[in-house]
Amino acid sequence: MLDLFFRPDPQRDAPVYQQLAEHLIELIDAGRLRPGERLPASRELAAALGLSRNTVSRALDTLVSAGLLGAHVGRGTFVQPRVRKLRDAAEGRPALDPSPARSFAWPTLISARIRALRLPADPVRGLAADTLRFDFRPGRIDATALPISDLQGAWQRALGRLPEHGNEVEPFGHPPLRVAVARALGARGIACSPEQVLVTGGAQQAFDLIARALIEPGDAVAVEQPGWFGAALAFRAAGADLIGVGVDDDGLHVEDLMRLARVRRVKLVYATPAVQMPTGVALSEARREALLALADREQIPIIEDDFDAELRLAAPARPALKTLDHGDHVLYVGTFSKVLFPGLRIGYLVAARSLLARLVALRFASSMQPPLVEQMAVVELLASGRLERHVRRMRRRLAERLQALRETLAAEFPEAAVREPAGGSCAWVELPPDCDATGLAADAAAHGIAYAPGDSFRFDGEGPPALLLSFAALAPDAIREGLAELAALARGRLRRAPRRRSG
Repeated sequence: MLDLFFRPDPQRDAPVYQQLAEHLIELIDAGRLRPGERLPASRELAAALGLSRNTVSRALDTLVSAGLLGAHVGRGTFVQPRVRKLRDAAEGRPALDPSPARSFAWPTLISARIRALRLPADPVRGLAADTLRFDFRPGRIDATALPISDLQGAWQRALGRLPEHGNEVEPFGHPPLRVAVARALGARGIACSPEQVLVTGGAQQAFDLIARALIEPGDAVAVEQPGWFGAALAFRAAGADLIGVGVDDDGLHVEDLMRLARVRRVKLVYATPAVQMPTGVALSEARREALLALADREQIPIIEDDFDAELRLAAPARPALKTLDHGDHVLYVGTFSKVLFPGLRIGYLVAARSLLARLVALRFASSMQPPLVEQMAVVELLASGRLERHVRRMRRRLAERLQALRETLAAEFPEAAVREPAGGSCAWVELPPDCDATGLAADAAAHGIAYAPGDSFRFDGEGPPALLLSFAALAPDAIREGLAELAALARGRLRRAPRRRSG
């Protein structure tokens, strides 16, 4: 019979017997365990897999109870002949042949580390576009506000220069863009040379490259809690053990991080100092200094994700953490996707040259270099000043829309607490403790209202009910209308939420 190779995933909450049962179901679904096929005895299977006999027996009993396997005294345990047909009928799918052709059992071959990766749940995923009435999800933009003529001109000029650059293969990024980024970062107080700049496929590729270069499986990585799930996903994919560090009105709890570093070797810290994702708070000056001192003393690199610094809502903007870095502790990550459009996927990383050389080799192994024409177009936008003018317009728009959000929630749902964001395009809203956040998400989706549930930003799934509302994609009147409906749904879930008994 087929080799039943199985390795439990220690990061999953599911017990080992349940993981083994799921593994066997995948083999049955792929036709690798065929109807009528006999499985090894539990003792034999336990020895082959390096598991206890009790674990194997519980997994087999689970599948017998579900009708997927049949146990016959004195004969053994067999795959039920009609199992696929019965399961398909139960799930409303057309009946399949009870003896299907075998397919390759890909789910059983994926590494345990990657098998555990999951994207956050999106209650409106799969919803038809015409039924989505109010989109408050982060990462969206107001497409009607894009400077289309400026973008057309920049891309046209970039295409016109292709005869000059069409054969360019530059793993560090288009040289003129690296020069332009280094020059532009001067406005953030960051002094760097073009040789310290790596152009990336958005900020997410920078996180992935850093994780693959620095993290060994089992290394502790400290992340903000709540924090950006995209960065956490990159670290988990590299095998990191994520440890959450809390956030308050002054940003990351650096004292908690210090206590953690006393008992555990922390390999890497991820932070969003200028505009914390998702709460919007800024890291205080005292904590910035303490964080850098800790990084120097314990030799812990810091990833500074400065994703929304350009879209500051108050002037002047807090200086980047990198401006205080005199020992190359900080890996500074920025992006052009936030100020233009998400699909642009052009970002950058500023770091020590010795590290960039390793990251470039890693990136070459997967994508060689970022898209050339897009890089050239961004150079045109920077050089002409059109990108800066667009950013100034967006700051004014976002300030008006944030005001509409504040006023509407204060009037329609005063029980909610809205964090004042230092910048960006989102507001973190903390719901009353007895609000049924799961039910609210379902109600909102049914009414065509989309937002990011707070649990998406807590990698351990624990914390008070909250949600993240983006005010970038909707005009002020639409924000007021959509939030009034959402507030009514939230009040309904507040009344229906079960109350805890006192005493």
